Amino acid sequence: MLAVNGITKYYDGPNGIEDIHFSCQNGEAVAVIGPNGAGKSTLLRILAGVLKADAGSVTLDGCDMGAYESRRKIGYMPDQIELARGLTVKNFLYLVSDYKYGGQFKEELEQAVVTFGLAAYRNKAFHKLSMGNRKKTAMIAAFLGNPRLIILDEPTNGVDTSGIIALKQSIKAVRDSGSIVIVSSHILDFVSSISDHCMFLKDGKTAAVEKENKNLEERYRMLYLQ
Repeated sequence: MLAVNGITKYYDGPNGIEDIHFSCQNGEAVAVIGPNGAGKSTLLRILAGVLKADAGSVTLDGCDMGAYESRRKIGYMPDQIELARGLTVKNFLYLVSDYKYGGQFKEELEQAVVTFGLAAYRNKAFHKLSMGNRKKTAMIAAFLGNPRLIILDEPTNGVDTSGIIALKQSIKAVRDSGSIVIVSSHILDFVSSISDHCMFLKDGKTAAVEKENKNLEERYRMLYLQ
């Protein structure tokens, strides 16, 4: 179980968050929705342990997710992905395997490269890839080893249809194995198809929670366009 209690992060400008509460059971997926500047990426970065909150706590199965040893339980795909020039797709994915899992799951990596349509790019430098193929590479890294918590920040941006199909299949597979998935996206049809419920953020606060995932466009319009 993931428990998020009172997460707060202040900035001098916008994009902070305040007093965010929610929980997820094993095998559930939650979508975080909101316009640019609503605080989505800040929240996801805190959940991933790459940003420290000013207040509140995040626990997974009762363990503090701020602890360094908890990082292996997390698969995180940030919205913006930058790697060292010259590092290839294969180099990067093998590095993740070596660093997080002592070299395990390399056969699974090779299969994932095929599934996500990256076989022809496995030896290509990451900085020479299209944005969509960078995203696919980061998706593979996030799902590697079936982490207990998988966090995907705008995973569909720039990704082709085959990549989105592979992403949906991967989300279903990890959910079936008991992993928790947190996804932010502007694509309402996508999030309604892969999540159990949606949390809408507005000005850094929870504006609404939609548990039926119906009429998401109408809810979005009411919250942000009126």
